[in-house]
Amino acid sequence: MENRNSLKNKIKSGAGNAFKIGTFWQIPVKIHWSFGLLLLFVLYTAFTNGLKMWQSIGFVFYVLLLFLCVVLHEYGHALTARRYGVITRDILLSPIGGVARLESMPDKPKQEFFIAIAGPIVNIIIATILGLILFFTTGQIFPDVNDFRFDDPAEFVRYIAWMNLALFMFNLIPAFPMDGGRILRALLAAKLGKVRATHIAMRIGRILAIGFVIFGIFNQQLILAMIGLFIFMMAGQEYEQTRVMSILSKTRVRDIMRTSFTKLHLSDSYAHVLEKYYREGEQNFLVFDSMGNLSGTVPELFIKDTIKNNTPDKSVNQLMSSRTAKVSPEDMLKDVIEKMKTEGVAIVAVEDNNQLIGILDRNNIENHIKLKSD
Repeated sequence: MENRNSLKNKIKSGAGNAFKIGTFWQIPVKIHWSFGLLLLFVLYTAFTNGLKMWQSIGFVFYVLLLFLCVVLHEYGHALTARRYGVITRDILLSPIGGVARLESMPDKPKQEFFIAIAGPIVNIIIATILGLILFFTTGQIFPDVNDFRFDDPAEFVRYIAWMNLALFMFNLIPAFPMDGGRILRALLAAKLGKVRATHIAMRIGRILAIGFVIFGIFNQQLILAMIGLFIFMMAGQEYEQTRVMSILSKTRVRDIMRTSFTKLHLSDSYAHVLEKYYREGEQNFLVFDSMGNLSGTVPELFIKDTIKNNTPDKSVNQLMSSRTAKVSPEDMLKDVIEKMKTEGVAIVAVEDNNQLIGILDRNNIENHIKLKSD
């Protein structure tokens, strides 16, 4: 489970390298290209360990069922999140597991607790059902770990039951941002607040992550070591993101908006824009027509493009964005950022009683975050 509600989307890189394999309950499931390497590794392991044909087929099928259980685990998160109005972008599978990429995370600790624990509950339900079936049909629940008989149907089901029990227990380890870490944060946040709770969960998660790496290296458990490194990095990112969101949730537009700014006109040349850009330090501009109506914006990206192509003779009307957005001085900064992302703008007009009183752009927001973070 992962939260992608941040100032900058930190998970774009995975989307371009993943392939959609299906959509269930209106939530797409995607698989990362590197998953194919895992299957090759599984086949190599089966071949080099001298497994017979049916044992090899059973082993491969076992690994595939493992990831099916991971997908069901992630759907536990996603469908519970849906109950609280949280949208799941997709579920992404990779060699080290799965992640339900949520659009946001509820502010209420109780809701985060139920979303986080829903995944492990799916695994313990699967393990319990299979365990009861095995108990009443064979009298034996746990598999023989000394002799992996993947070609024995009853033993195969025992492996699946044991696997789900292991997934349940592993995911409850309080190593943030794993499910156990999120559960811990939710419990702490009820009394300490989300930022402080995240900091404590991050510290515990990083200590456990270092333990995973050390244990994995000395016991030749490469995947466990990789998971440890992933937890260590993601714990820090989650804390920074939580801290930033706390800042944005406490700041109103009027606190950081600029009341002194340049109004560009459609007929202005980019030479005029560049003068303001270099001398005044303004990076993004609002554009108005001859009647004083807001017509568009000139984002810094367009200015840099003009500098690169050496075309200062162009008029603003020739190179501007027609997308605009207006906000109130009483709006919260986190809502404005979401609106800017949705509307695709780098600058917004701040209006009070239909009167333009200021502007707010990405640079204002980034500078404010840096100032508050120091």
